[in-house]
Amino acid sequence: MKLFLVRHGQTYANLDKIYAGQKDVELTDKGRKEAEGIRPILANFKFDRVYSSDLCRAVETQKLALPEYEAIQTPLIREYDMGSLVGMGFQQAVETYGVGFTLTRDYTQFGGENSKMVCDRIKEFTDMLVADPCDYVIAFAHNGIMSGMLENVIGSEFDRTAVKSHNCSIHVYEHDGYKWRLLAWNYMGKL
Repeated sequence: MKLFLVRHGQTYANLDKIYAGQKDVELTDKGRKEAEGIRPILANFKFDRVYSSDLCRAVETQKLALPEYEAIQTPLIREYDMGSLVGMGFQQAVETYGVGFTLTRDYTQFGGENSKMVCDRIKEFTDMLVADPCDYVIAFAHNGIMSGMLENVIGSEFDRTAVKSHNCSIHVYEHDGYKWRLLAWNYMGKL
């Protein structure tokens, strides 16, 4: 089974550099163009199942990138719950709390989730896929889901500032019946 994970297009929160977390924020015009821009790449595949986070930025990205498919929306692949940081600017948060919390993605001190909690949600999602396998699955989600899936595959927490997931980038994984393996990261070209 191949799993295509797609990060949503640019949002106003991305543009303004603020924490959005699980708050619904809209795509910018650029974000809509990014989503439409990956349509020719994804058109090369026939997806057996299409999933999306239930947050509007992922839903809209899916509808623009794969308009011929109806997605199954699930909270399992929502962005991190960032608690009281939602709406706060990145720079303000770093000045207030220091850079350390951004490296570990531990938002529990703000009433949100930590990396383990998100990785557990992702594992629940991928276990569901493995229990009912098919050839091609695609899921539209968020930056935290991209890095959490990578963490689940490599088996350890890492410095997330060293690994960036671009808006509307495609990350491809393969499950061989035993384990997940990364095939492509931040792919935006022709497959």
